[in-house]
Amino acid sequence: MIKDPNNKSTTDNPVGLFMVAAGSVIELNKSGKILLLKRSDDLDWRPSEYEICYGRIDQFEDVETGLRREVFEELGLNDIEIVSILAVWHMFRGSKKAENELIGITYYCRTNTREIRLSEEHSSYKWVLPETAIKMVGIDGVKRDINKYILARRSQADNYGSG
Repeated sequence: MIKDPNNKSTTDNPVGLFMVAAGSVIELNKSGKILLLKRSDDLDWRPSEYEICYGRIDQFEDVETGLRREVFEELGLNDIEIVSILAVWHMFRGSKKAENELIGITYYCRTNTREIRLSEEHSSYKWVLPETAIKMVGIDGVKRDINKYILARRSQADNYGSG
């Protein structure tokens, strides 16, 4: 039996408590178009703004399993291909308090499914070029993730062209 380490939080060794999230820049059929979602008007955080798919990971759930679960729950997609990690990030979802602290990983994903089944968290969706998406998005972290996608696609094209 494996003995648990001492994870008790002390002044000298504070142990953090935070949420973990996964995000996905989802590309349609290698088309270069990505999925943008409009957050519902009645949400408590950043209502009516455009974003990519993000969701919190459940306790005891690995990140990629949680990503697939969130994408299915929010979009009805069950055919996503995880291509690569785009970004690892940290933020506070609200004021700077432990219960608002969030560590996230954003992935570059692909799907062959054009039609989306939205959950109540979003009111609409669009498949757009990433340069268009950047202009539509007001949240800095979402812009960062889309820019990382643009760089990843450019890198893939460079690698493909040099082979």
